[in-house]
Amino acid sequence: MPIEFNYCSSPDFEYREPYFSTNFDPNFRGWNRTNYLELEWGIWGHNLSKILKEYSLPQTAYAQVGNQRVEDQFCFTSDTLFKYVNERIGSIYATDSALNKYMILPNDNDIVCTCNTCKAVGNTTTDAAPAVFNFLNSLARNHQELSFFTTAYVTVREIPKFKAATNVGIFYSTIHIQKGIPIEETKDFKDFEYDIKKWRNYVDNVFIWDYTVNFDNYFDIYPSIKVTQKNLKLYKKLGVNGVFLHGSEYDYSTFQDLKTTLFAKLLWDTTINVDQEINTYFHENFPKKLAGALTNYYTFIDNTFFLNKEELGIYSGINKSVKKYLDPKVFFSFYNEFDTNTEKNKYDKDFLKIATALTFLKLEIMRDNGVGTYGFATLDSENQIIVKNETILLLDRLTAFSRASNLKTYNEVNYTIEDYIKSWRQNIFRYHKRKHFFYKKPFKVLSKLDEDYKNIKTLNDAAFGLKDYNTNWLICSVDNLVLKIDKEEIKQSKKITLSFLQDTKHAIFYPSVIEILDTNYKIIKRLKLPSEDENIGTKEVSIDLPTKFDDEQLPNTFIVNIIRSNVVGKNALACDEIIFN
Repeated sequence: MPIEFNYCSSPDFEYREPYFSTNFDPNFRGWNRTNYLELEWGIWGHNLSKILKEYSLPQTAYAQVGNQRVEDQFCFTSDTLFKYVNERIGSIYATDSALNKYMILPNDNDIVCTCNTCKAVGNTTTDAAPAVFNFLNSLARNHQELSFFTTAYVTVREIPKFKAATNVGIFYSTIHIQKGIPIEETKDFKDFEYDIKKWRNYVDNVFIWDYTVNFDNYFDIYPSIKVTQKNLKLYKKLGVNGVFLHGSEYDYSTFQDLKTTLFAKLLWDTTINVDQEINTYFHENFPKKLAGALTNYYTFIDNTFFLNKEELGIYSGINKSVKKYLDPKVFFSFYNEFDTNTEKNKYDKDFLKIATALTFLKLEIMRDNGVGTYGFATLDSENQIIVKNETILLLDRLTAFSRASNLKTYNEVNYTIEDYIKSWRQNIFRYHKRKHFFYKKPFKVLSKLDEDYKNIKTLNDAAFGLKDYNTNWLICSVDNLVLKIDKEEIKQSKKITLSFLQDTKHAIFYPSVIEILDTNYKIIKRLKLPSEDENIGTKEVSIDLPTKFDDEQLPNTFIVNIIRSNVVGKNALACDEIIFN
């Protein structure tokens, strides 16, 4: 072989998977030497129930809690459970010998089996690791050619007192510490370092399950490449030998092709020059002028994201993205520059996908800003909200771009772009030329606020909330919402209009009662709201303020009392804009 072609290298990690749809392409994997779970894992994730559905499991296969068997969790010392799982693994491997890795996880909850045999191997009421590793060891002995993994997660945290088989490994999830900051620079570093060293001393294979997108908004750019690079260097130093980078899976996320390419390179060599690779990628895939704009902006935000120590979790609203890296002034300027390339690239699917995401992102910034330079509207001299023409244009563009690129959803739970646009139009139709005498006026909150929701400006900043609870909603779960307002601030108003969210998955419900009270808590107006069955939705509620003909008048200082729903169990209230008009 000619010497110029004789180049050998070894990867920094044995297992390397950036989990984006870009990596599903065999040509991409061939060039970038990445793994793909569909081709290697016979069982992945919390899927024991799926592979066992053809069997009729006896009650003894399920966890015992007290004197009861609970079908939400398995008993990992059950002979019957082992028999069926062992049998299914044998049949899966016989069908496809490339499926040589198997993930055995307890169901995703904190239930632990404490039957006599589970307690005998070491289980406690909070620790299922002894029974799980006993189960893994038995499988490993029966299938020595295969690898078996569980995750260091929820009830599997501690090291059992017995040895693990050599073909047993662990996945360590960073879900609770991934906040857009290098792990070494967080308060979690020492615990993380201790945990990885602990597991490295127990099993030969320690893999990391890491996260690289905002799952609440796949169109959030979340430029975490340099943060991920520093984390990968840490993982390598600690002896981790496999990394699964959880991306947007089958759905599109902004600049996913760039991310997947660079993550694949970093998983092979953690020392690459990220800025140089960004430049190379864009200039190899886009026309020169567009490539220059994309390179300059992405390099800027990736460095900003890396240097800014503000937290940005993997479930976050647009306001936190703005604080972290998404400066509206810089983004709006970039968007205008990007847009000058639209005519020449209007048939390019990759360009159209980016255009869809960036247009969505601009609308989100405008929604979060409400009124003003970077908002969706202005406020005129008569305190009327005037929706900008640009807002209408952007909604039209989002409709056109998303259709042309065939993008339909924008987050993990498949919220649709079509519904997003519809909700926008409904809100701006209501808001346009609506008077807002309470805009940014002072008021007091008399009730106790949740630790993470103390920004009361959300209630009168003219920015509206949609179905995502992360943006523009004040969430109250520890108390009702009680406001104290001076009449002088809203003296021209004839009614009060309030907006609410219901999202039953997150235990957020419409309120049950809204009251207007005097300072002695005597009722002036009271509106009881009927309960509604919808799982997720928003609604406005209006109450006419007393006129001079009413018996009960509005005092100089009054109280608005918004009472949470009376549903049993966990229960929160989400309130957005309070408008006196």
